Amino acid sequence: MGLYKRGGSRFWWMSYTVDGLQQFRSTKTTSKDLAKKIWKKREGEIALDLFKVGSPGERIKFYELCQEFEHSHLPTLATRTRENVRMFLQNLRTFFGDRTLAEVDTRLIEDYRNNRSREKSKNDPTRAVKGATVNRELAYLKCMLGFAVKRKYIQENPAVGVKHFDERRERPTKRMLTLNEERQILEKAPPYLRVAIILLAQTGVRTYSEGFSLRWDQVDLNTKVVYLTGSVKTPGSSEPVPLTNLACDVLRAWKKEQGNGSPFLFPSPVKPDRPVTTVKTAWRSTLKNANVTYFPIYHLRHVFCTRLSWVAPDAIVQRAMRHMSPETKRHYQLGMAEQVRQSLERANRRVYGGGKVLHIHDSPPPARGESQKAAGN
Repeated sequence: MGLYKRGGSRFWWMSYTVDGLQQFRSTKTTSKDLAKKIWKKREGEIALDLFKVGSPGERIKFYELCQEFEHSHLPTLATRTRENVRMFLQNLRTFFGDRTLAEVDTRLIEDYRNNRSREKSKNDPTRAVKGATVNRELAYLKCMLGFAVKRKYIQENPAVGVKHFDERRERPTKRMLTLNEERQILEKAPPYLRVAIILLAQTGVRTYSEGFSLRWDQVDLNTKVVYLTGSVKTPGSSEPVPLTNLACDVLRAWKKEQGNGSPFLFPSPVKPDRPVTTVKTAWRSTLKNANVTYFPIYHLRHVFCTRLSWVAPDAIVQRAMRHMSPETKRHYQLGMAEQVRQSLERANRRVYGGGKVLHIHDSPPPARGESQKAAGN
C-alpha cells in the first residue's frame, strides 16, 4: 500500500489490498499530508474489517436513496411539508442524479450549494434562489445522508460540515405593528382579508397551514374555541386555540355574510370547496394602499406573541403560541424596547428612590455671572 501521483490528475492516489486484491483510489486532495491521513484511515478500516470493496455506498445511486428516503420519511410529515420536501428532493436529484453515494462528498455538496444559490427562482426569474431555500435543501440532504449512515450504506455523513447561508440578511426587518397602522390596514383590506387579519392577530395561528385552511366545523363560537385537526407542525400545535370576544364577533358576522357556500372560512375564489392557497398579492396591495411599509403577513403571529407578552407570564405565552419550549417565544417577540425601558425605570426607582443619582461635577458649577467676572480679572 502507498501514495503516488497519477498522470493527468492533480490529486494524490492511494493503493491498498483488500481480500487479496489490490485497489487504487483517489484521495481527492492535492495535499500530501492530508492524503497520508486518508490513506492511514483506510488502512485502519481494512484492519478492523470496516471497509468492504463494493460497499453499498459504491453501488447505490443517489436517486435510489431519494426513493427509499421518500418512502420511509415523508408519511410522517404534514401534507404541506411533504409538498415542500418533494420539491427539495427533485432539485437534489437533478444535481446528484446518477452518482453513487460514495461519490457524494463534502466538496460536491458545497458545489451544489454554490450552484443552487446562483440559479434563478422559478417564481421570480429576476432574482436568484434565496439562501433560506438552499439551506432547507441542505438540511434535507443532511437528513438523507444521515439516513444512509444508519442503514450502513456509507460510513459517515459528508453534509455535516457544510456551512449554510446566513438567512438573517434576507429576512425582512421585524418591527411592531402600531395601532394606527393596524387600523389603516383593516380599512384598506378587502373583507375576507380583513377577517383573516383579525383572526391571525387575535389567535396567533400559523398563516396558511392553520389560519387560511380553517373549516367552519373546527370553529366553536359557543365555547369560543378553535380545534386544529389533521396534520399539525408539532404535537403541541393540536391544542385548542381560544377565541377572544372580538374574534368571535367578527367570525359570527363573517359566517352570516358567507352563508353555506363553502366548508372553509376562506374558500378559494376558483374552487370554493378548497381553501385559498395564497394572499400575497392582496396583502401587498393592501399595505401599499394603507401606506404601511411591507412586512410578511406571518409577522401577525409575532404581533400576537408580543402583545400577549406585555400582560401575561411566560407559561401563558408558551401555551398560547403552542410552543414546545418557552425559549421559542423570544424569536417572535417584537418591539420590546419600551417595555424594557419601563422595567429599568421601575428598577431605578426601587434602588435609588426619588433622589438624584448622577452629578456631572464634584461641586456645583459657578454661576454664569461669577464665571464671567473671573474671566475679566
